[in-house]
Amino acid sequence: MDAETGPLLPAALPAWDYSTDLTLARIVHLDLAGIREDCGLPDDAPLRLCVRYWPSSSRLRHSAFQAALPTHASQNVTVVELTAPGRDLGGLLTVETLLELAADLRTDHPFVPHRAGSILWHEQTRVALEGAAGLLPTAPVSFSEAGLPAGAAWYVSMDGGDWRQAAMGSLLVLLNTDNPAVRKALEAGHDEATALLWDTLGIDIVTDLVGRALDDEAFDEDQEATGSEGDLTMAGLIRSLVRIYLANPTETPAVAIKRLRDERKADPSRFRAYVQKGVGFPREASR
Repeated sequence: MDAETGPLLPAALPAWDYSTDLTLARIVHLDLAGIREDCGLPDDAPLRLCVRYWPSSSRLRHSAFQAALPTHASQNVTVVELTAPGRDLGGLLTVETLLELAADLRTDHPFVPHRAGSILWHEQTRVALEGAAGLLPTAPVSFSEAGLPAGAAWYVSMDGGDWRQAAMGSLLVLLNTDNPAVRKALEAGHDEATALLWDTLGIDIVTDLVGRALDDEAFDEDQEATGSEGDLTMAGLIRSLVRIYLANPTETPAVAIKRLRDERKADPSRFRAYVQKGVGFPREASR
């Protein structure tokens, strides 16, 4: 069994954001006769090739590809192509390729696969879509020159209150170069103090953006995640943040938003605690 690709999938995609769909492709070479022989299967045992993926942010598995393989063939080459919508992704993306038994078989051998769905082979590939520093655009700024509180660490800037506007063009995280800790973090590499600072920024971003939506009666959780130009809207970004970090396993974003709105009105500190839990803060302690 062999797999060939074009440009290899990197370990991380630093330019990815929630408005970017991922398209992946590979060529899988299958020695069908050898597979059936090694597994003790009859020559005509039905097989299928499947691909599924899931992000670490939600762990919801998505079936992306299924193809029945020839019954009477010794070799096969399958071209696998899939597109994963950006709105469903986040964190670390796992893509798994599986070879399965496609139907139940009758056999007297106890160690021979015989149930449909039995996995004969699988392979996983992982790619990091977002890191501890977040996905929003950032800019180092002197707060004293910009008229912002000089001792602050950062400021999450959001243009207007139109939830249908494109998210990436409406948000900017300003990092205060007057703040010694922020300045050191910008200049330093990856260390524990820097990681903790950026993790704290992540908490503030999720709390601030989702909190603004919960406080605004004009926010409509039923809006589409993308606008007319295909860009991720502010409403879509909020829905993604809620789905990835704050929704319970059985909740839709709309249901989670209604619950969070009530809980935030009753106890803002509890809402912040939910954000800390969802983001996994601090990251070192949650691993």
